[in-house]
Formats: sequence, C-alpha cells, structure tokens
Amino acid sequence: MNLPILFYLLPMTAVASLVYSASRFEDTHAILTKSVRLFIQITLFLAGILLVLYFLTARL
Repeated sequence: MNLPILFYLLPMTAVASLVYSASRFEDTHAILTKSVRLFIQITLFLAGILLVLYFLTARL
C-alpha cells in the first residue's frame, strides 16, 4: 500500500461531499450537516471495501 496516496483520500472525500451538498442546498447549516453526514457515509463505505479487499488478498 502506498501510504502517501491514502493521505489524499480524506481531503478529497471532504471536498467531494461539500461540493455535492452545496449544489443541492442553499442554507449554510443544511450544507454543513449534509456534507458531514455524506463524508462519514463515504468514509465508512471505502473502509468496508478496503477491509473486504484486505481479507480477500490476505490468503494469496
């Protein structure tokens, strides 16, 4: 695993969720709440995929 590439994962996820939420809502509070929720959902989804791939390749 190339560790420096993983450092870009969290900021890119935060920016993507913020831009997506800003394009759907106009209220600042709604943008921030929805973007934090989306950030957590995306991060958990990516962590789940990482764990599945780790367990699949651990026995190779």
